[in-house]
Amino acid sequence: MKSFIQKIGVDAYFVVMVLIAISLPFSKFTLSVFQFALLIIWICDGVDWKLKKSLPVSNDRSFAIFYGLHTGFLLLRGNFVKKFTDFLKNPVAVAMASLYLLHVAGLLTTNNFDYAMKDLRVKLPLLFFPVVMSTMPRFTAIKTRILLGFFVAAVLTGTMISLWAYLQKDFKDIREISLFISSVRFSLMVAFVFFILWFELLEPKRWGVRTKFLLFLLTIWLVMYLILLESVIGLLGIVIISGVLLMREALKNQKIIIKVLAVSLFTVMISALGWYTYSAVEELTYRPKLDISKLDKYSRLGNAYRHDTLNFGVEDGRYVGIYFTEKELSEAWNKRSNYDFYGKDEAGQLIMYTVIRYLTSADLRKDADGVAALSAEDIRFIEKGIANKRYVDSPGLKNRISKIITGYEQFTGLNNPNGSSVMQRVEHIKASMFLIKENFWIGVGTGDMPDSFQSAYNKIQSRLNPEVRWRSHNQYLSMFIAFGFFGFLWFLFVLLFPGFKSGRVSESLYLVFLLLMMLSMLSEDTIETQIGVSLFAFFLNFLLFQPDAAKSKNEV
Repeated sequence: MKSFIQKIGVDAYFVVMVLIAISLPFSKFTLSVFQFALLIIWICDGVDWKLKKSLPVSNDRSFAIFYGLHTGFLLLRGNFVKKFTDFLKNPVAVAMASLYLLHVAGLLTTNNFDYAMKDLRVKLPLLFFPVVMSTMPRFTAIKTRILLGFFVAAVLTGTMISLWAYLQKDFKDIREISLFISSVRFSLMVAFVFFILWFELLEPKRWGVRTKFLLFLLTIWLVMYLILLESVIGLLGIVIISGVLLMREALKNQKIIIKVLAVSLFTVMISALGWYTYSAVEELTYRPKLDISKLDKYSRLGNAYRHDTLNFGVEDGRYVGIYFTEKELSEAWNKRSNYDFYGKDEAGQLIMYTVIRYLTSADLRKDADGVAALSAEDIRFIEKGIANKRYVDSPGLKNRISKIITGYEQFTGLNNPNGSSVMQRVEHIKASMFLIKENFWIGVGTGDMPDSFQSAYNKIQSRLNPEVRWRSHNQYLSMFIAFGFFGFLWFLFVLLFPGFKSGRVSESLYLVFLLLMMLSMLSEDTIETQIGVSLFAFFLNFLLFQPDAAKSKNEV
């Protein structure tokens, strides 16, 4: 009877773990529900529900219910104490959970306890997953692969849904095609799935030729999807981590031919990335030779053109400020749209500049004829705030580079950092460094980050708009700001110690996920959101506390 109940509990544990993995790319709500279910399973796992003593003789039903509840409570309490004791004996698990305790310690220097409590609630997975996974029975190798397989299927399904959303073309920013969670978090999952599939592809005897060809096609699709999503962090993650794996193979493999191939492939990857970036920048910033005296001076309607090659600059190799007649353009635009030419688009930008840039990208003049040549779909794109026709027609990394260049020109020419997320992050880093200098040793505490940043932006007289005065967008800086120098060192320790102590850092999948998380932390507050912290804590602990292919007596 006991073994039957334990088997049910183990099966329930596996099912709920799979459901958590599936929820990560889709739903914060189901993620929370299944984590709560996992807590119940963990508390009940290992309890011997068979009563050691017979029930006292009594005809009182209320007494019998009370006695049963009391006995059940004692059994659960004893089981909880045993599990927690086992957890405390595991230095790797304790180290992982200590990251949450660091946030608890941050309450000592916190003034904003409302935000601190919210932050501690969001980051509960940092404590929950290491405690649970380190004290539950380990899965067999096949169950581990099945769980990863369900996660792969969920992420692939998410990419298909995103493709459908893209084909509808009902978005202001390409990142909106990630319908369920942040595009950044989803791109990290896509990059992780790329490596899961690639490792399966490299298994010599596991799959047949047809299956391996399918796996290869799926890896190509995932890269294409990251390009469609314009995910710099996802693509850079794949390139950099692939380079690390190749260099590791070159160092440990004794065959010269393998060493040469690994180094050569790494060199080709880096060279291709550098060439693509350089050629894209050259194309997008190219300033064609222009003789203004030879340009038409009047529009078809007889209005004088303004040819400005200085104030408007170049976008996609075209001068934005030539063939521009403002009065004619404004009248033509107002006849086709309910959005006033001197008002703002749905993205909060001056629609006048959105119109001018969009017409330039479509190789149309900024006059009545140019507006007449726009389709109804083009008009709607401009109203949404899409300033370049290629952003919708040809999404890809070149668009991301174009946006960075445009934002940089606004930043340097007008001292306006609001035109690009990259330039905004320059301001985020300035505010971060100011806060680190002011609170170097002990930090601002768990709950005071938002208030501290708003104060910092005011003190450095930042020109960032209020709606984009965010935190550092760098997890390392965020930890330094919150917990000071020693807290930052402890954060680095938590990232590195468990993998080296357990030996998991030598395993490819663990190394890939750890590096992916650490890379993402350079440009994102990876563990500051529910999905981000759950992704980090779930898979890092899963890969730490699950066994290798070799059987273990504790496997289920």
